[in-house]
Amino acid sequence: MTIKTLRKAALAAAICSVSSGIYSSGAMAAGFLLQESSSSGLGRAFAAENAIGDNAAILARNPAGSALFNEIAFSVGVTYVNPEIDAAGTTDYYLLTQTGPFPAASVYAEANDYASSAWVPNAYLAVPFDDCWSFGLAVNTDYGLETDFASNWPVTHIADKTELLSVNIAPSVAFDYNNQFSIGVSANFLYADATLKSTVPSNFSLAPSLAGARILDADGDDWDYGWSIGALWRSVDGRTRIGLSYQSELDPEIEADVNSDLLRSLTTGALLNNEPANLTLDLPDIAELGIYHRFHEQWGIAFGASWTDWDDFQRLEAFFPDQPANGVGPIDYNPLHIKEENFKSGWRYSLGLEYYPCEEVTWRVGYAYDEGAARDGINQDAVAETASYGLGGSAGLPVTWRTLSIPDADRQWVTIGGTYKWNNQLSIDAGLAYLWGDDEPIEEFSALPIPANIAGTLPVPGVQGLGTYFDGGTTNLEAWLVGASLNYSF
Repeated sequence: MTIKTLRKAALAAAICSVSSGIYSSGAMAAGFLLQESSSSGLGRAFAAENAIGDNAAILARNPAGSALFNEIAFSVGVTYVNPEIDAAGTTDYYLLTQTGPFPAASVYAEANDYASSAWVPNAYLAVPFDDCWSFGLAVNTDYGLETDFASNWPVTHIADKTELLSVNIAPSVAFDYNNQFSIGVSANFLYADATLKSTVPSNFSLAPSLAGARILDADGDDWDYGWSIGALWRSVDGRTRIGLSYQSELDPEIEADVNSDLLRSLTTGALLNNEPANLTLDLPDIAELGIYHRFHEQWGIAFGASWTDWDDFQRLEAFFPDQPANGVGPIDYNPLHIKEENFKSGWRYSLGLEYYPCEEVTWRVGYAYDEGAARDGINQDAVAETASYGLGGSAGLPVTWRTLSIPDADRQWVTIGGTYKWNNQLSIDAGLAYLWGDDEPIEEFSALPIPANIAGTLPVPGVQGLGTYFDGGTTNLEAWLVGASLNYSF
């Protein structure tokens, strides 16, 4: 092991630890996708959300939905998401030397409720022009989170603090044929803003002078654009509706200013200070089918199935445009191959039931099964990295694809909600959901350089870096969601 190799691994681990946190979802949808597009949809677990069209929120899922309205319709709402993700495990520290690893400490710790609560707003407008043409506008949030570990968490250099805000603005146009079939298209404009932090634990007793030091502190944002297309069919009697929609992939390139107390520029050799870096996020395309049937005057049933192309999200790479590229310089990391995520595409299935006791009231219940995007099993490249440092012998230590920053797992939803219609123009929706996922094992490894002046104070000679291995998993994965919306037509 050389200092050059260690620094390269250290930077990769540092950037990976914070950038991968972008993809953990505080709302606990699969991968990092948010489902919370409406309060009425929340009550039926978002079953047939692209087909029913009981308010203008259908525009979040299907641009053909504006054809359902004979007058201007407006909806505005918000969902409060209260997730609880807990993790626990043993962290082993190793002093990495030329002659091999030296076990330095072993600490068991728990991280409770490290996914922060959030408000997820939305607003929609449907404007019919004539019997055939209509306009729509959707403003909602497709991706977002805030994960925040305590400063004394033993692996804040692997998982610390991440915030992501995104806003999707989607103007659309729809054409209706014979009041039965409509088709629509939209342009999707996505704004993403991220704050990413990775630090040395505040109570780092092995090298107290490094405690709390920033490994990486990045802030950045970007705009990107895509498109959606949708079709909607309804029966002559209006009892049956079928929706089919597709949303293209998005690839925002986060333009970040990076600061660090430990990492140095390849160009100047100085510590990173507002150093520009680009990180492209491969956001997946989505296809959705919704079927609704009112089989009785007082009862309706809804079914939904959506497919998310997580296979597009294979790896993370960061590029520093002001630094030498293509392996030039003392550390050949630019562009930096950060991590193989190896996500897998997955399905979400939902079933909803609606009850209409009178013209003014609708009650809803729902259930959904949401396949996680994180792949099960072992990351063999990461295992080989541990073996290169002499950890775990020639076989290395096991390292999972699933990480603390992305504690993704299959999850289930149970929901309830309702609508009260004040008059022909005004109605209000409310919904409540509980979702949970299975506990999953998490094993991670990182290597960080230790400055020579610090290494000289340690009891082991020739220390070049610190190896950290976390062996544990999630101990709780659940969330409560509550939403309310106001709908008005005029």
